[in-house]
Amino acid sequence: MIRINQIKLSIFEAGRDRQLELEKVRDRAARVLKIDPEGIRKLRILRRSVDARDKQDIKFVYTVSVKLRDSVAGGTAQTETAFIQKLRNSNVQSYEHVPVTIERLPDELTEGLGKDIKRPVVVGMGPCGLFAGLVLARAGAKPILIERGSQVDKRTEKVESFLQGGHLDPECNMQFGEGGAGAFSDGKLVTSIKGRDDYVRFVLEEFYRHGAPEDILTDQKPHVGTDVLTGVVASIREEIKSLGGDILFDTRLDELEIENDELRALILSCVQRHRVLPEGAEQLTDGRLRLPVSQVILATGHSARDTYRMLLKKGIGLEPKAFAVGVRVQHPQKLIDRALYGEGRLSEKRAILGPAAYKLTHTCGDGRGVYSFCMCPGGYVINSSSEEGRLCVNGMSYHDRGSENANSAIIVSVRPEDMEAEGPLCGMAFQERLEEKAYELLSGIIPYETYGEFREAVTEPEGSTAYENVTRGYTGSADVASIFPKYIKDDIIEGMTAFGRTIRGFDGDDVIISGVESRTSAPVRVLRGEDMQSRIRGLYPAGEGAGYAGGITSSAVDGIKAALRILEELKDRH
Repeated sequence: MIRINQIKLSIFEAGRDRQLELEKVRDRAARVLKIDPEGIRKLRILRRSVDARDKQDIKFVYTVSVKLRDSVAGGTAQTETAFIQKLRNSNVQSYEHVPVTIERLPDELTEGLGKDIKRPVVVGMGPCGLFAGLVLARAGAKPILIERGSQVDKRTEKVESFLQGGHLDPECNMQFGEGGAGAFSDGKLVTSIKGRDDYVRFVLEEFYRHGAPEDILTDQKPHVGTDVLTGVVASIREEIKSLGGDILFDTRLDELEIENDELRALILSCVQRHRVLPEGAEQLTDGRLRLPVSQVILATGHSARDTYRMLLKKGIGLEPKAFAVGVRVQHPQKLIDRALYGEGRLSEKRAILGPAAYKLTHTCGDGRGVYSFCMCPGGYVINSSSEEGRLCVNGMSYHDRGSENANSAIIVSVRPEDMEAEGPLCGMAFQERLEEKAYELLSGIIPYETYGEFREAVTEPEGSTAYENVTRGYTGSADVASIFPKYIKDDIIEGMTAFGRTIRGFDGDDVIISGVESRTSAPVRVLRGEDMQSRIRGLYPAGEGAGYAGGITSSAVDGIKAALRILEELKDRH
């Protein structure tokens, strides 16, 4: 096959008709290859990105794979290579399609596992746990998945109730429950992880197979949206169950039972008694469950602070890691669209490209990085708290990204040496202090103020109806800046000033600021070896909560890798 890079079409030429777009890309590919379009037997778009440097002529940029008819390039690899060499075009290369090997697991990992294997357990059903469970189930290992929150439809009801002023359920909320924290976000599937592209491809194809839109397979910045993502999550769960997996919702990991540095059992708390228990599970006198295990993937997410404390108590290696905290900023989406797409034919550009997104970075004078994070075009700011007495915010958007506002976290990097406390959990304690301050401002209501007030430039800016506070959940005006140490506030201001030079109006006095954005990533890393196990044999810390991923796709990939390690171990034992 042949790979062609840098095929470009005006966005207006490509339009919104995907079949017409494919035909135009085929014509352009044929022109590059200097052949008739009929000479292309098969064309597949591998990647589509946007080049908006010239706002008067924004283009889609494609990478495609092409299979030629035998009459054009011959029927062998040698003749195809000769055809490519004759063109002398660096954008035309030989291409070998590598199938996704984990879609149908290697025979050496699945044959002969036997019925007498101890079923592996996955704790947590975010993207890491779901994909670990999917791989184990397809291999015939019949995993047991444990999730402290509820399944996604019941969880959605609880989240909606909370956003409308209802009670916070500390066991099932924006952070905990089927789908993990990413289930209530923008649903971005972008990742910067390097190597083993087949893993990433597998994740994207499984999302598509379970209900995500097809364009996630090709777009440079794939996006699903909360409303679609929840259905995808439920579909993956049903496949795991159909392959013999068991799932225990509303069940929290309380304790690990360890003997001679090997994992022996999990002690679990349940909201209600399960009608059917996994084989070998026993009900303890205090109502908890004891589940004998030999292999566990620990995919509990970055907000399971009680789990971190339990691991520390058990002597499992933890270390603090850098993370970032800051605020959510809201701008009219039209302001961002104009800045990134230009004024001309703006409504047409938006119809084809969707609402514009940005990614901004700046290095402050004190050496710290300040950057935008989890940008949500056409989105909402939400109360993503998971603990009584503590408040944090996040961004969320639906698939259509239809809100009038754009929002993004503007966050400052913090290091372990910045913390007032010491020890592996110093970063977690730092997060908790900020969240407690945010909660205390308005007794749990999301605090906001204008950017002018935040930087103390003006006390009551005139404001504009364009800068509407688009938030899912109750909000009130308060002193957001008071939440932070001075260096974080100063760096946010320096970063906003720099970003205002890139996007005019970004640092306007009437921009809405909300806080606190504190759950950007795990403040802790659970130590593991090259075999992905902690010092306790059989315990596989994985995903964002363990400190080895950042986002939906990378977390899913880490879960896949942990599952494959377990399959290797199971194979070796038999």
